[in-house]
Amino acid sequence: MYYIFILGPAGSGKSYLTKALSSWMRDRGLDVITVNLDPAADWLPYAPDVDIRNYVTTEDVMKKFNLGPNGALIASVDLATNYVDDIKAEIESTSPNYVIVDTPGQLEIFAFRIAGKVIVDRLSKGFKRVSVFLIDSYIATRPAPLLSMLFLSLSTFLYLQVPQINVLSKADVLSDQDAERIRRWLELPSDFAYELSKELPGFMLTLDHVSLIEGFLSSLTTELIAVSSVTEQGIDSLYAYIQRVVAGGEDYLTEEPSEAL
Repeated sequence: MYYIFILGPAGSGKSYLTKALSSWMRDRGLDVITVNLDPAADWLPYAPDVDIRNYVTTEDVMKKFNLGPNGALIASVDLATNYVDDIKAEIESTSPNYVIVDTPGQLEIFAFRIAGKVIVDRLSKGFKRVSVFLIDSYIATRPAPLLSMLFLSLSTFLYLQVPQINVLSKADVLSDQDAERIRRWLELPSDFAYELSKELPGFMLTLDHVSLIEGFLSSLTTELIAVSSVTEQGIDSLYAYIQRVVAGGEDYLTEEPSEAL
């Protein structure tokens, strides 16, 4: 059984990618279920097979503990750790080969608090796992925001310690020119540093900064895969990368029996 955790900032398209990826996989005969871990979700574009809201919701926590929206969201994610064993039992009762986990909308609450790591580690214990980190295409069209998102991706990887694939979400809204520019920035870090210096004229970009950027970009384990949940652009490439991480190959028929390793 393979766990695929969908991560990214609020509004980056996590739930829509969960829907698109699970539908793409089912259309090809793969055994996959979806799990919603967002206790604050009012609506989802897919019907989760396993749902944290059956155990705890942010709305109930807000009323019970007289908390504001932010405090209730933090508390409800923390409380979700009490139900990890129940969620895992639900998942394993269906014996799927793939489990796509849609994480809470507010990344920092899940990725940088102990509750998130506890949930990820306990839920996927004994099984191979990979995370998919989403970067909004609109943000990626400018050097400084793109670099910020890449650093955020690195921070998430360092905290959760799960093999990670970076994805450029909402690729259908990108022009061919913007897509080519982003690709060039990542392939030629010196060009990226030059564009960054033009965007930040008040910031003195030294050779040390350029070396840091070049070293960081060259250390990325995968290219930034452009994916659209609307058109299914890049879904096949994303699945191929997932297979490389969890199964050592790209063949979509390469499935592992659902029992633990």
